Amino acid sequence: MSGPPAALLYLLMILLPVLATAVALAAGGWLRRAYVFSSRLLLGALMLGGGLYKLSDNQIRGLMGPPMNHAFLAANGLEIFAQFIGVAQFTIGLLLLTGRFALLGAVMLVPMWVGIVMLTWSQHWTGTPYLTTGFLVLTIGLLLHDFDRLKWLVYPPAHPAVLRQERLRTGPVGLELLWWLGAAIMLVGSLLYPVSLEVMKGTMVAGLAVLLAAAGRLWWGSRKAGFTRGAAMRPAAAPLQTSE
Repeated sequence: MSGPPAALLYLLMILLPVLATAVALAAGGWLRRAYVFSSRLLLGALMLGGGLYKLSDNQIRGLMGPPMNHAFLAANGLEIFAQFIGVAQFTIGLLLLTGRFALLGAVMLVPMWVGIVMLTWSQHWTGTPYLTTGFLVLTIGLLLHDFDRLKWLVYPPAHPAVLRQERLRTGPVGLELLWWLGAAIMLVGSLLYPVSLEVMKGTMVAGLAVLLAAAGRLWWGSRKAGFTRGAAMRPAAAPLQTSE
């Protein structure tokens, strides 16, 4: 693809994410929530698929790709590098899709996208640098959405003791450990392709089941606690007054 239509398409790949980010963050409300949810879902799926693509020797296809295959990497002696990038992308995708650790995933994703943009630009890949730059814009939008949490990394609090006294939003220890166990099983499963593709998939599915079960219990527990607090804060009905 070449000429003015191609140039316009490449420009839109960057301008549309910029416009969506600016409008959603400024509007707030449901539009901002929809932007955050859809961006986390899209970017998480891209990273998860890209990581599994590399870790499965190109057997599991992702939403993008193939960005690079193992023949290309082997010719340049980059097999270990590909495994490292695959694990990093898989981890980032998992963090983004959990929601709970989405901010950490977005922070890790920024240098990942910058590296991909530089790689595709230096390899003269048609259109890909513009597309990945658009994804970088969405990632920066996620960081801006969570700036109230992220700002403590940039500007230390004036009174750190007050911040240290803030309670962390966690669940029961057993469910927390179960969640991390499920995530660990998925991560280990992603590395089992040398054993077999079936073992790799089966282990990851088992880890996903454990993770979802723990996440569901944590979500239900937080909802139940919210209902209990709401009922406790609700004012009691005034007693009926009767005239004598």
